[in-house]
Amino acid sequence: MYALQAATTQRAPRPKFSNTALGAIGTVSLFERNNTIFAEGDDADRAYKVVSGGVRLCKMMPDGRRQIAAFALPGDYFGFDWLGHHALTAEALNDTTAISYARNRLERLGDEDHDVRAELYATLRHDLWAAQNHLIILGRQSARERVTSFLVELIERRKGDNLSTIAVPMTRRDMADYLGLTVETICRELSALKREGVIAIPGRHAVIVHDEAALRRASMADD
Repeated sequence: MYALQAATTQRAPRPKFSNTALGAIGTVSLFERNNTIFAEGDDADRAYKVVSGGVRLCKMMPDGRRQIAAFALPGDYFGFDWLGHHALTAEALNDTTAISYARNRLERLGDEDHDVRAELYATLRHDLWAAQNHLIILGRQSARERVTSFLVELIERRKGDNLSTIAVPMTRRDMADYLGLTVETICRELSALKREGVIAIPGRHAVIVHDEAALRRASMADD
């Protein structure tokens, strides 16, 4: 589970599990757009790796508002809740393929395989780092800094030949509920970046970055 980048300079590395070791115990699962993968309070008996698509991890507040805590994108692991029950709800952003792992088999493999055990601990450390960074986003950054930090993280996660284009699988509402802003503010900040020539927006699920240096500068708080 990975929250997007905040203002800290040192990033925790993303865990990279042994595909050979985990391949023997994983099961491929398919989830349609907006389907619930697990709900808050469910038994945490499985963990997952996103193969394609994406997942939002969120919590519904008592007043009906939704707070998104993190997004899991291809290559990310999520659902490692070791207290026995899931603290968040996981929903598919779009049609999503994931590999699921039974918790008891994963724990047993961790006991038997030193590399897997080390990566399980790395996952927990990364989740803690990500949660702390998300608090910085919500508590210390301006609307411009939040939106540009979000885009910078997507830049750092991009893959493929066309590295000037970044995929944005989440909706504007998802972005707003993650960054603690309104949809109107998200749209206003994206439009401003477009007018300034920093980005182009060819569609609702893609952004073309024209000036990465300017985007990175905008994501950093002024002291």
